[in-house]
Amino acid sequence: MSTDKSRFVVSADWVEKQLGTAGFRLVDASWYLPAHKRNGAEEFAAGHLPGAVFFDQDKIADHATGLPHSLPSPEFFAEQAGELGLSDTDTIVVYDGPGFFSAPRVWWMLRVMGVRKAYVLDGGLDGWKREGRPLETGTPEIEPATFTPDFNEKRVTSLSTMRGIVDSGEKQIADARGAGRFTGDEAEPRAGMRSGHMPGARSLPATAFSENGHFKDLTAIRKMMADAGIDLGKPVVTSCGSGVTAAVITLALESLGHQDNSLYDGSWSEWGGLEDTPVVTGPAEPLPVVSHGPLKAHVTQLEMTAPPKVSLAIPVNIQTALMRVTDIPLHFYRYMYWRVGKRWHWQKRMRMSDAELSAVLKDPKNSVTVLYMNGAPAGFFELNKASDEVTELSYFGLLEEAIGAGVGKWFLLQALYAAWQDNPKRVTVTTNTLDHPRALQLYQMMGFSPVGTYEAWVEPLSDTELLEISLRN
Repeated sequence: MSTDKSRFVVSADWVEKQLGTAGFRLVDASWYLPAHKRNGAEEFAAGHLPGAVFFDQDKIADHATGLPHSLPSPEFFAEQAGELGLSDTDTIVVYDGPGFFSAPRVWWMLRVMGVRKAYVLDGGLDGWKREGRPLETGTPEIEPATFTPDFNEKRVTSLSTMRGIVDSGEKQIADARGAGRFTGDEAEPRAGMRSGHMPGARSLPATAFSENGHFKDLTAIRKMMADAGIDLGKPVVTSCGSGVTAAVITLALESLGHQDNSLYDGSWSEWGGLEDTPVVTGPAEPLPVVSHGPLKAHVTQLEMTAPPKVSLAIPVNIQTALMRVTDIPLHFYRYMYWRVGKRWHWQKRMRMSDAELSAVLKDPKNSVTVLYMNGAPAGFFELNKASDEVTELSYFGLLEEAIGAGVGKWFLLQALYAAWQDNPKRVTVTTNTLDHPRALQLYQMMGFSPVGTYEAWVEPLSDTELLEISLRN
């Protein structure tokens, strides 16, 4: 297979050669919206790939949610998959009519449930027919199999988690619906749905990932992601109308080697049907302007005059540890400072000489506390006791891989607890428009109030400076 092709997409030639092979299974996952005026089950009976079984996405679902084809429990999925003759150890190729509409959804379901060898047929049933390849008709006799699920809950996003993501901006949101539905110019096909998109979402229509039923090459997909404003180095949640075509984006992300992604199962059927979920219309937020010169920042100074009243539980399923480092090595500090702050153009401490930085870190008024998650460094905060009355939160942030793990607010709260330990009259912090887009909102939610603003220019680190720093360390 070409290195520029998805490792999860297989050709019709390859599939035809596997027909009749032990442990090889074909799944017809055709599903359509009413506007398509096509019926997957009827088309399956009229002609399907030899040996294929029909996967009914409306049947194999959690009907208790009241939402269309919600992901079922692992137990129910395993029962239904077994009745279709599917084993979790099989090589399973999923297809649909046009190629990349509903098949990726079942591919995603199989992978979420633990199938290691799941693929999608390039060209779909329509392409298979055009090429005159063999078909079978009618309903096949199926020999049941044993399917043992290994559910990966991290790949599924719930409504409550999605609310937090929209509120914090900790993860990117990729919306697979058409552009008109995203902007709100077109009505939703389901009654009772508001039009528009989630704040901060990026538009990536599922139909753009394929052409004439064939999945685009990775170079083209990578460009699509960049053009839409998706940073492949950061977590992504995919969404669509009802959780079906969101999996097309998931397939694209996985094809590019992106692993920190999940699918919002309720998608717009859930979000757009509620009254208390934020919805915006119009195009996606403008992409940040890339500049190779000084960057202008609007700076906001904030303070709080009483300890925070917020109470947050320790994040579950994550081993966390906070360590106040009394004699932090310069190379480790620079590593943490750069890993946390490079996206937000932190540069002041990187430009300091060893002597200058050492003097700052050894100042008894200064303290650095490092967050560890599951044994690895995940972020840090730095406090400066400016006077007996004022403690400054000088720096606070998480490494990229820790963003989206659900520890951000809790970690900030620990920093504020530490800041108030010596009973100052005020705790201060400064943020700016080059910082995380929801930093100001988060600080205010924790109890800070703006007390002043000003404009400043930030000179990003040059490649030459970064090289010199790396050699020095």
